[in-house]
Amino acid sequence: MNPEKALTFASMRKVQDTEQQPNTGLLRVIFSEERRAARGPAIFIDRDGVINCRRPDDYVLNWSQFNFTPGIREALKQIASLELPMIVISNQAAVGKGLLDRSGLQEITARMHQALAADGTFLAAAYYCTHRPDENCACRKPKPELLYRAAEDFDIDLSRSIFIGDSDTDVQAARAAGCAPALFGSDIVPQPAPSTNLLTARRVTDIYTLVAKYLQAAEHA
Repeated sequence: MNPEKALTFASMRKVQDTEQQPNTGLLRVIFSEERRAARGPAIFIDRDGVINCRRPDDYVLNWSQFNFTPGIREALKQIASLELPMIVISNQAAVGKGLLDRSGLQEITARMHQALAADGTFLAAAYYCTHRPDENCACRKPKPELLYRAAEDFDIDLSRSIFIGDSDTDVQAARAAGCAPALFGSDIVPQPAPSTNLLTARRVTDIYTLVAKYLQAAEHA
């Protein structure tokens, strides 16, 4: 792991603790302190269902339950070659429900980051809403607050960015924030009408091409 690009878990936790109010339900984990000179696009990625396999009717409560989606590590490595901030955006209600504490979520996040870093893939940050659905918070997707916070922290132009998710809440959050939604999953229905403004990738091997084409088009729009 390159120490200039990735923080250790201890350092990562220190950065998070100093940058976030401890009693809020929005958990922000920063991996990179690099800042660019001008606003630019970023690649947002949902966690459960994209980076790791969902657990049917359950949550990922420890690292042993975290299983990378087959092929996603190679796809993320390809996306990393675009040299844009890659930021995880995820609802994690298990914390609000008392099934997982914040330090446990941080540890899972650190191990995910370390596994990807071993591939040469470096995430910039992860933003989590830890509220329960019934708390009606401002940060739980489909609300766009997590995306807004990331944009502020990393000087991101949301109108040129893309959000890869696997659910309608991801699509709604992306659209509310003004960035392009991309839906990933083998069971999604193809979108034949361009006016729907929804990019789709049914296979993990399609994700890089989809992201690269969108970013290229957005750059010349």
